[in-house]
Amino acid sequence: MDIDADMLEDLFSALGAHLEEKGVEIALVVVGGASLAAHGIVDRTTRDVDVIARADLSAEPVVLSPASPLPEAFHEVVDVVARDYALPPDWLNTVVGSQWRTGLPPNLMHDITWREYSTLTIGFVSREALVPLKLFASLDQGPNSKHWRDLIALHPTAVEIEEAAEWVSGQDAGAEFSKFVEEAVERLRRDLEERS
Repeated sequence: MDIDADMLEDLFSALGAHLEEKGVEIALVVVGGASLAAHGIVDRTTRDVDVIARADLSAEPVVLSPASPLPEAFHEVVDVVARDYALPPDWLNTVVGSQWRTGLPPNLMHDITWREYSTLTIGFVSREALVPLKLFASLDQGPNSKHWRDLIALHPTAVEIEEAAEWVSGQDAGAEFSKFVEEAVERLRRDLEERS
């Protein structure tokens, strides 16, 4: 089942209610299609919710850490919500958390909108930090992918494209990869010009 912006709110509300019953308080940072939908940047559904980090909201400034591993009680609640809404078991996952190995986009920490759902707080990464993540994701799947369409929908500025390309190029030291990034950026600029 695909998840739209309204269903996303229902799912997080249900998660928060179950977590409160268990006495569990947690803050997570979400990227990808769920974050785009929550901000109203795209009007499409997503198959899953990508959790990139946990957050310590008691710290000043907020401290992010890798999402995995999540507490067992949290997994139990995710399973209950999956059952109640007929979702696959991995509807909420931390696969994107592998990004911590090579580094998060530099603006991610300062580009989060927080929403509370009882004892669950969700941080939705906003457009500035989504641009480099979507550029990186689109490299594997090309200009016909949802990631590329999302990137176009973000309407990145020339400066944002340049900064995103610099960050993405740093994800792989190979010369071929840098060339691949340059080609993608050229294509992105052309596609954005055609739509303006």
